[in-house]
Amino acid sequence: MTTDTHTFPPTDVRRVLIIMPQLLGDLVLATALITALKARAPRCQIDVLAHPRSGGLLDCHPHIDRLFLLDATWRHKGLLRTLGPRLRLVRAMRRHPYDLLIQSPHTTDGSWGPALITLLRIPRAVGAHASVHGSPVKRFFWKQTFTHMLPRPHPRQGPRHTGDLHLDLLRRVGIHPDAHERRPCIVPDTAAETRIDRLLRELALQAKGFLLFAPTAGATGKFLDPVMARTLARRLADNGETLLVTAAPGPRDEGYVRDMVHGLPRVHNLAGTLSLLELAALARRAECFIGTDSGTMHIAAAMGTSVIACFGPGDDILFGPWQTPARIIAMPWPCRPCYANGCGDGGVSDCLAALSPEAVLSALTDIRRHTSGT
Repeated sequence: MTTDTHTFPPTDVRRVLIIMPQLLGDLVLATALITALKARAPRCQIDVLAHPRSGGLLDCHPHIDRLFLLDATWRHKGLLRTLGPRLRLVRAMRRHPYDLLIQSPHTTDGSWGPALITLLRIPRAVGAHASVHGSPVKRFFWKQTFTHMLPRPHPRQGPRHTGDLHLDLLRRVGIHPDAHERRPCIVPDTAAETRIDRLLRELALQAKGFLLFAPTAGATGKFLDPVMARTLARRLADNGETLLVTAAPGPRDEGYVRDMVHGLPRVHNLAGTLSLLELAALARRAECFIGTDSGTMHIAAAMGTSVIACFGPGDDILFGPWQTPARIIAMPWPCRPCYANGCGDGGVSDCLAALSPEAVLSALTDIRRHTSGT
């Protein structure tokens, strides 16, 4: 199929299926697709296909009509053993004819888009350029099924933030969101809001009366140096700040935070105790987020909270805080971003270990001056 250059008015879009990315930070940024599409085509119905890692983050989204979830075990069991549940998922989608399929450029599986376009007979589909797929078979089927693709990345093209890269999918078919329509959106449910309100009452804290600190991430190479993180937490506490420290559940992250906060006043350990929706509700009440390059950072930014993000091997231009007041702390080293899990893939990043507490404290003063308008 030759890629179509034809665009169409948003009013022609009645029902859309969006295939969301797997990684948490990418998924949060991709919710801007939903915000912008609903603003441009308010009568359209939006269904979403997501991975289980979304952790309920999309359950209460006001603009999602139906949420379909993939099974995390399917890829490991193989196609033949999972054919039955896959077909049941397709049959559930077939009840709702789609005008348009949108596949995030950051989905890790390039097979679902071509398969659903074919099986559901979706007349229009937009995704990344076929060249992003390493498999010749996937590139072939991608070209045969997608009617609209993003341009092939040009070697001289500068980096583009992942949030805007997702919105380029809409621009490619002629839907151009205004500046105020480009925000990611997460909506905590009533249970999450209630639990966070109760938690803050128990800690005798008011909204905007604390800092949210997240020193860990999905990969250990993105963890803040534990000595630096503890020194920073102590300095903030000595300055009269209250910190709520969060991290993913599990012995690795929880053990890091437990050791880091031990004996520090005004520093509360919440590692492993919050769902993603509860984390979003807490982030919205925080004065500022301080932490590393992580999905938690993107959740805080999506909730409109000011962000101070410490970047190491990740790319702050592609994946930095988006659509919120932010400051980036990073070393100007020529080797970064390297995308490795630490130097030499050893799990420890020298560029993060070199960051100083003073840089973060200075950024906090600066962002407070900016947000207060003084």
